[in-house]
Amino acid sequence: MRSYYAHLEQAKPATQNAIASKPVYRSSAIFPVIQAEGISSRLLFMGYWILKRNIKEIACVLTLRSTEGAILFRSTLSISEPKTYRIELEEQLQLAGFSSTQDFKGSLEIEFFSSQNLFFPYPAVVVNYYGPQFSSAVHTAQRIYNDFDDLRANTQTAVPESGFNIYASENQEPFFTLINGATACENTPITMEFYNCDQEILTHTLELGSLAPYQTIFCFPARLCDLKAFLKGQVGTAKISFKVNWAFPRLVAGNWNHRFQALTTTHTYYDCEKATSKTDYWFSPKSGWHPASLMIPVCIDKVHFTNVYFYPIYSPTRFSVSIEIYDETGQLLGVKTPAKEVVSPSSKLIQICLKELCEELDIPFKENLAARLIANEIHPHPLPSRIKIGLDMGSAQKQLPCNVCVNLQPFNPAYEGKTSTFKWLPFLADQPHPTVWIMNSSPQREYQQPAKLTLTFFREQDAETLVWHLDLPANGFLTLELSKHLDLKAFFGSQIGWLTVQSTNPYTTTYYFTESLSGIVGGDHGF
Repeated sequence: MRSYYAHLEQAKPATQNAIASKPVYRSSAIFPVIQAEGISSRLLFMGYWILKRNIKEIACVLTLRSTEGAILFRSTLSISEPKTYRIELEEQLQLAGFSSTQDFKGSLEIEFFSSQNLFFPYPAVVVNYYGPQFSSAVHTAQRIYNDFDDLRANTQTAVPESGFNIYASENQEPFFTLINGATACENTPITMEFYNCDQEILTHTLELGSLAPYQTIFCFPARLCDLKAFLKGQVGTAKISFKVNWAFPRLVAGNWNHRFQALTTTHTYYDCEKATSKTDYWFSPKSGWHPASLMIPVCIDKVHFTNVYFYPIYSPTRFSVSIEIYDETGQLLGVKTPAKEVVSPSSKLIQICLKELCEELDIPFKENLAARLIANEIHPHPLPSRIKIGLDMGSAQKQLPCNVCVNLQPFNPAYEGKTSTFKWLPFLADQPHPTVWIMNSSPQREYQQPAKLTLTFFREQDAETLVWHLDLPANGFLTLELSKHLDLKAFFGSQIGWLTVQSTNPYTTTYYFTESLSGIVGGDHGF
């Protein structure tokens, strides 16, 4: 794990007379992929380097591997347009000589190479698992390190991975995947700790033996221990301790629904309970600012719910969480101060049901609202630099909700001088009920800064674009539902699209979702 301060340092421009950072000429990701009855996999990205870095051409290498790590097929393509790109697993399998109906589990690595600095070794790529009953997406998780400098920078400390929700019942079970890196890994047990609604802990260790280079493990813990009885029909969480060589240890995790042959995915996050150095805590904000905040989408009409989860993973401390509810115009509808108090270390998975909160605040149920989550210090305890939450949006049919992994944004003086931001995200236009959310909020207590937005839409079939200009009030948001924008629907042509969001202030955030007819919701935050 690298400290949050080190992460921010990487994003800062070099100062005069400072030693320049080592340039990045390779950016990569490696994903677990699945083909089964009702389940397909694909990688999605756009040529954002052309827009963001003015790089004219990127070389892309795709490598399909079996679960044992054997190379099955490799292909290349050139990225020279800022359009939508889609890599279907089914097509890669056919090129490798497999049947389009054959069940498959393995990995698909995507590498981007450039003669110009790419700056970040992890690319903005999404893996989309989808089928007739569902669509679920998650961004880059694991990747193979570029060199020893990359390895050392990201392995300052080794911590378990956590921060995701699990369910176990007759019809669904949790799973996670891990992919080893470029060298074999000897003696690799996986130790799993599970946490239930009564703050009980169940531990199980799985002995893997040796992992081959690039070997992929799909783990279904409910088949190893009695998670169904342990979780008592409620949501739980887990911590996973493991070892891989030469691979960033961020895992794809989620829950598999066998009734609908569907799954929802997210990625894991650092367990920071034993992280107690100075850099594991954030400095106090100046007057007029909250220590940290985040605006999230809320959908709480008659058929939807939205929940927020705080996990037992934070650096030792105590802090409180307040919640403000807004409508799309930025009007404050209600406040709960505090809504919860978080204590760490702990074995408690904290759930905040925003539907119940709005009912308590006499806010009418409405399809689209926004919640600003605010973390406040409880003196004398400092605020952790990493406050990761889970955002669940789901259907009242009680099928699988999404479980978006996202962090509260701490007060950062460096943001005050920024006059713009550039965001981008996919628009899953070939999936049921695709929506995009764009939000404008910051940790400032009396935030009043509107945002002028330029939205540029990109499609797969060519480099044509569609451009919209919009205004977004402070603490306001907008939602784009494809069914309500016939011009946008015609532009995408029932294929995946992407959009960029150029904003006149640095506090713009984005999310995207889909919802199947079965009630399964998938989603993630944008880049």
